[in-house]
Amino acid sequence: MTENIAIEAMHRALREARDARKRSEARLIDLEAEAAMLRSQIASLDLVIEQTSGALKIAMFPSEYATPSAPPVMERAAPPKQTTAPRSMPPPPRRPGPPPQPVSYYPDEAQVALELEDLEAIEAGTAAQKLNKHSGNIRFNDFRIPQAATIVLREANGPLHVSEIYQRMADGGFEFRGQHQLITLAVSLSRAKRFRKVAPGTFELDPRYAAGQVA
Repeated sequence: MTENIAIEAMHRALREARDARKRSEARLIDLEAEAAMLRSQIASLDLVIEQTSGALKIAMFPSEYATPSAPPVMERAAPPKQTTAPRSMPPPPRRPGPPPQPVSYYPDEAQVALELEDLEAIEAGTAAQKLNKHSGNIRFNDFRIPQAATIVLREANGPLHVSEIYQRMADGGFEFRGQHQLITLAVSLSRAKRFRKVAPGTFELDPRYAAGQVA
């Protein structure tokens, strides 16, 4: 009697295990179908993101992302046929050229433009402000330094210190590289013609850039 009860209990446990396995298999099939649908949605969203990001860059910086039109192809006229073989002329004698001139190396204009007063102002701004280098924002992920700084200065509608430009770019998710990040930013601002230095370590958008006169 006890043996029959134990056998019946094992049969019942076996049926329950098989039923649970079937339910798990059905659930797995549903999850795989849902995962395939989500992958398809992600691929579609990636395409939308890529197209929208490209359109945004063209809209905000048309001069930098405009596609140059291809020049018209001109048909070349066929050369006239020669009735007689051309005479071979001896090459002219070579004349000694001028002696090679020594190569002069000049320092980078952007490094020269970054004067000592700029460096002192940058150091003062760094000491007075704790820079936030980690942000969950991805607003400036697809932009270069001049483009992100242009957006920051447009929204500020006035000059900003390089440390403030750095902070706003970092808040927008821009990732700076290297150890001397503020110096890198200041050099980029000095090198680009669209920016104008109005005070030590302080820049604004050049009005000629808004008028389309400088790139």
